[in-house]
Amino acid sequence: MSKGLFTTTAVALALSNTFAGAVAAQGFPEKPIQVIVPFAAGGQGDVMARLVIKRIEEMALLEQPMVVVNVPGGAATIGMRQAKAADADGYTLLYIHQTMMTSELMGTLDFSYTDMVPVAETNFSCLLTATAEGSGVANAQDWIDQAKADPGGVKEATLVGSIAHFTTAMFAKAADMKVGYVNAGGGADRIASILGNHTQTAVVVPTPVTRNPKLAGVVYYGEERHRDLPEVPTAKELGHDVISCLDNVWYAPAGTPEVVVEMLAGVFEQVTNDAAFVKAVEAKGDEAKFLAGHALDTHLAAIYEDLSAVAGELR
Repeated sequence: MSKGLFTTTAVALALSNTFAGAVAAQGFPEKPIQVIVPFAAGGQGDVMARLVIKRIEEMALLEQPMVVVNVPGGAATIGMRQAKAADADGYTLLYIHQTMMTSELMGTLDFSYTDMVPVAETNFSCLLTATAEGSGVANAQDWIDQAKADPGGVKEATLVGSIAHFTTAMFAKAADMKVGYVNAGGGADRIASILGNHTQTAVVVPTPVTRNPKLAGVVYYGEERHRDLPEVPTAKELGHDVISCLDNVWYAPAGTPEVVVEMLAGVFEQVTNDAAFVKAVEAKGDEAKFLAGHALDTHLAAIYEDLSAVAGELR
């Protein structure tokens, strides 16, 4: 992947007078914008979507509110389908990360991320292979050595078909090793599994590891080491070109007018450039990043290509 695709540098989106006039002529938005979050209220995705929306309201960037509608179920596929089927008028958005790609690749979603319009990315969190006291995994090289010496013997708590599952598969392929997967469930369940020494490793977001002294990072899948876990090497430092993050993107139904998509992207750009927003996002364990237009399309295509490379062995 191109390193430039993962920088947090804002991409300029200049709104011309002609463009602004076109949006004003449409009177958009004339009513609240519904934001479908395909997860239960209180989860990280829900929290981050609401944080973005709150800052938009505080900055008075839209004349109408954005309203979160939680549509959990079906491993997020119910909400994704509902968003795709919505009217393409700009009044329904979907807030989702790589789950849309992994669901399609695993055959649980009957459409691709390219069947919707990516409006903008506003925040991301790269993933981490973690372990716990008593696991028998001392560090990254020890994990790799054990997995090579006993293929499938080192057990990993995962959620089959999730980005966590794909992340380990990408690293294992790059490192020429094999782990044994245990379908433990969501992030909290995976952490419980390694804390109980039922499994040796799990892919999670970094925040729980930074807060629990019984947990330790093994490999971090960002471009650079995590600011709060400087002792944990990146996959790249270990010689394996694996980047895996939760890139939170706002999508609109296909056919949404381009002028509306660009107007909304401009709103998201202003938010991600706001110092208060950046600070609030970091406090929640994410990082602010703005991508839109061609840069976002290219970034998503690169992610999809990497995920596709291991999908066959996971299905």
